[in-house]
Amino acid sequence: MSDDLRARLSDLVQENDPHRPLDSLESVVVRAYLTDQGYGAPAEGGPRNIEEWAAWADRRSSVS
Repeated sequence: MSDDLRARLSDLVQENDPHRPLDSLESVVVRAYLTDQGYGAPAEGGPRNIEEWAAWADRRSSVS
C-alpha cells in the first residue's frame, strides 16, 4: 500500500523526489488528501516529505 500511496502523493504534488522537503502548499495538499481518504492528519510539525507521509499513513493504517 505504501508504494501506491507514495505514487499518488507524488502525482498530487508533481514531485519525483520523495525525500525533498515539501513546501507549505504541498503539505496542505497532502494533508487534505490523507484526511479525505480517512487517515486523519498529524499535529503541526508532522511529516516533511512524501516518504515520511507515506510511512506515517502506513503506521496509521496498521494501528486502526
